[in-house]
Amino acid sequence: MILTISGVTHDYGPGSLFESISTSVNRDDRIVLIGKNGSGKSTLLKIISGEIQPTEGSVFRKSGLQIGHQRQRRIEDQEETLFDHYAKDKSRLTRDSYEFYSYERRVRSVLSGLGFKEPDWERNLGSFSGGEITRIVLGKLLLFEYDLLLLDEPTNHLDLDSVDWLVSYLKGYKGAMIVVSHDRYLIRSIGNRFWEINSGRLWDFSGGFSVYSSERERMMKTTLRTRENLEKEIDRLSKVAERYRAWGEEKFIKQAINKERQVERLKTRLESVISPEDEESDLRLRLRSDDRTGYKVLELSRAAFSYDENSVLENISVIVHRGEKMALLGPNGSGKTTLLKIITGELQADKGTYLWGHNVRWSLLSQTTAELNDDSTVLEEAWKEVPQWPDYKIRSYLGRFGFELDEVFKGIIELSGGERTKLALAITILKHPNVLIMDEPTNNLDIWSIENLEKVLKEYGGALIIVSHDRDFLRNVCDRFVEIRRGRIVHLDSLEDYQGASNSEAETSSSYNKGRSSYEEIKRVRNRCRSLERRLDELRDDERYTERQIERLRKEMEIHSTCYERLVAVNNDLKTHEDHLLNILLEREELCKELESLESELEKMK
Repeated sequence: MILTISGVTHDYGPGSLFESISTSVNRDDRIVLIGKNGSGKSTLLKIISGEIQPTEGSVFRKSGLQIGHQRQRRIEDQEETLFDHYAKDKSRLTRDSYEFYSYERRVRSVLSGLGFKEPDWERNLGSFSGGEITRIVLGKLLLFEYDLLLLDEPTNHLDLDSVDWLVSYLKGYKGAMIVVSHDRYLIRSIGNRFWEINSGRLWDFSGGFSVYSSERERMMKTTLRTRENLEKEIDRLSKVAERYRAWGEEKFIKQAINKERQVERLKTRLESVISPEDEESDLRLRLRSDDRTGYKVLELSRAAFSYDENSVLENISVIVHRGEKMALLGPNGSGKTTLLKIITGELQADKGTYLWGHNVRWSLLSQTTAELNDDSTVLEEAWKEVPQWPDYKIRSYLGRFGFELDEVFKGIIELSGGERTKLALAITILKHPNVLIMDEPTNNLDIWSIENLEKVLKEYGGALIIVSHDRDFLRNVCDRFVEIRRGRIVHLDSLEDYQGASNSEAETSSSYNKGRSSYEEIKRVRNRCRSLERRLDELRDDERYTERQIERLRKEMEIHSTCYERLVAVNNDLKTHEDHLLNILLEREELCKELESLESELEKMK
């Protein structure tokens, strides 16, 4: 036993986050801490680390216990390079030890694992975004072995490959850990004990995620059944007592008093049976898409973008159709968020075009929720979107997102990360978009909110464009997967195709040189061929449709040859369609070349 928590209670404002928590941490514990947004998970980590003191109770730490706590730190020297920022911590290690001599190697491993490429290592810290700084802080923490590691949403701002690396790292970690995370892939992979903050109490489950899920369900049913039975018995005895008193005779009055005492004892017992929070209570909503879009929702053609001289996107072409739920994949820095900024008009592409389809009304849910005004309250921020609604209606609506009673008067600056995401989602839905663009929508949400959001999005009739690092979320919601690979769009058959791409890429050249082809490589090439064939079919359909439109417009020009204004309008429309047809032919030519090359490779593998 390395740490003991005894009777810990912590107040927040008028109420308390949690009460009378008593538990302990053992040397081999890999604890996953779960709870609804705002339940106090991050606060409990801070109490365990000693960063803050509880209102009541104590935390006893083993003498000399080393605790590593992931939290955002201010970068003092903005001019320092990333590698130097890590390298200066070498002085904390004992000289002539294995850890001392292997430190630079481990720095390179951690930086690569968290998605930082070698050119990034020489960048000044001041040039990194807030999300990148979060990864840098996490990396510094992982370079050292602690007796107890405290991680708070460590997968935020990581890509799929970095999440894989982190899971692998944590599986091999020698110390104990307490991890707050919504990522079901990570918690299934590492957890051997689960804590849940529910109704201000700490539930403690030993075992993996499946054991936790089944034991939790059993506990919920047992607790609810116990409360229901007690409430029924209290009601029955109260009625009996009333009836005895109504009869007025002395012997019945004595019986009434006896029954009333039983009622008081049962009420005391009922108070000790905490009513568990219902995980279905949040996000009770339906996402409407009232207006039907055209078949083509978005067409992006040969788009390119560079930051300074660093090319991020090259020749990006993709079409999104009505009702499609498309996942946009790629490692950090591949240009996913940049592409979203281009199609939403925040950035202008260096070349190429994008065109929203007929009757499209899109809305963006960003990963930073920076669009929220920190000076406003929850109620004020949402009410701006629907000023015509009466007070009771907007408050009722916000209650479906977990903002109940006086919580609507909380300042936005006071909200947890998950509560900010829920509010941003609530405001987005008020706009009734028929195309929804979501950049890391699961960041900071609790597991039950994510599962409820999945249900909402699966029932949504509009189109979705989603960037996310959450595998389960993407797998459960999306029906189309595209990857930005080396600045270009690659169409994938499934999410698993992306997961295998990074692993096979490094091994491809050596396996070819040795004249061997693995089953996985053959499968990857075949899947890519199928993706290309499917895209070529789409292009052929688009080509035939565009040719018919060009033919129609040419006939229209003959009909309106004497009407100058109409002729100009038709001619402009004709030019647009002719340019589009040219783009189709160029893309077909590139894809046909790639398909021919892959089919040739496939023959050599057999």
